Amino acid sequence: MKEKHIQYHEGQWFAVPLRQGGYALGIIVRGSYKTKGGLGYFFGPKYEDVPGDKATWEKHPGEALLIARFGDLGIIRGSWPLIQSTRPFSKEKWPIPKFGTEVPFPPGKGFIRDYEQASSGELICIRQTLVDADDLQGFPEDVDMGGGSVEIKLTKLLDDH
Repeated sequence: MKEKHIQYHEGQWFAVPLRQGGYALGIIVRGSYKTKGGLGYFFGPKYEDVPGDKATWEKHPGEALLIARFGDLGIIRGSWPLIQSTRPFSKEKWPIPKFGTEVPFPPGKGFIRDYEQASSGELICIRQTLVDADDLQGFPEDVDMGGGSVEIKLTKLLDDH
């Protein structure tokens, strides 16, 4: 029996299960089921149950607890429930941020990277700038996160709030 492939797209809202129960809210702003993940913005507070349409209207990009490139295994396995939202989606309102990462060599340095979306839908790095590690503050971390890593990070962030 062939497994049904869940299709999702840019602007799709979903719930992320937290490790100690409850859910966070996410939206995919670049990518789709064809790219096997993409760029997401993730929000609190911790919801006891899967949030509904109303919650999607209450979120704004500047309020995101986490912005990350992530894999879609949780969505395609159904453990990250999709949320049907009536909120219209506009890429212009959900930008691709610059990302930062510290590097081991040279010590005390890191890169700020700019990405853009290729015609395939995937994000590609178009520029990187070497900076002092102190200049990386405030930039989302430049890593590809698996679904489990997103769940762990959001659980920690929401426990700290």
